[in-house]
Amino acid sequence: MKKEYSCKVISKKMLNSDTAYLTIKCPDIASSAVPGQFVNISCSRFLKRPFGIASVDKVNGTFDIGVKVVGKGTVEIAAFEEGQDVEVLGPLGNGFTFDSSKNYILVAGGTGVFPINFASQYLRENNINFKVVEGFRNASQVVLNEPDYVLCTDAGDIGIKGTCIAGLDTLDENFVKDSVLCCVGPLPMMKACGNWATEKGIPSFVSMEQRMGCGIGICLVCVCKLKAEANGEEFKHVRCCKEGPVFPFEEVIF
Repeated sequence: MKKEYSCKVISKKMLNSDTAYLTIKCPDIASSAVPGQFVNISCSRFLKRPFGIASVDKVNGTFDIGVKVVGKGTVEIAAFEEGQDVEVLGPLGNGFTFDSSKNYILVAGGTGVFPINFASQYLRENNINFKVVEGFRNASQVVLNEPDYVLCTDAGDIGIKGTCIAGLDTLDENFVKDSVLCCVGPLPMMKACGNWATEKGIPSFVSMEQRMGCGIGICLVCVCKLKAEANGEEFKHVRCCKEGPVFPFEEVIF
């Protein structure tokens, strides 16, 4: 059951000049969250702010989030310090499932690196084969990158010059053909990655990180369009926070 918890920030570090990484104590969330789910964090503003869960530590009862400063709410949350009390609603949404394939390809763009980090943690702990492709604007924005990941930057000042598609094209075809692709990032990037997967004949899933108000399906701020076959309708509206945020790529209308 999704609940609101009074939690405490256990630690904080800055990953770069505008991105904080917070570890928050909440055993219930740490034990129940799955990759692709998110939490809503309270601040002094009227609405909570949603953040994809970046990792969990079930032993110590903590979970991590990454906070990139983009507005007044994230300025405040990124400034949280160790020992600070915080109200957290979660875990929310439906995440990725990893029981249908021999291999997985994880693709992260920008802040999509945080939920993809949780996915990689899960796959590693369960001895499931995976590859990670990450895309950023430039070297200063690169966070949570590992040596065995495929790194791409628009500027080309580190890693492969180009988008995540350039990185995907470097993967071994034998690995790709037995894979499922899971993608989190900007809409144009996810659309391109989904089309790449379709061309390769493999399934793909995308996480629709829309703007959210309540995070529990009431306010309807985060609706997106999916293809509809019933009743002759061309599309249907669904709530990213409730039915998503993860959907099969072929169902999403971008």
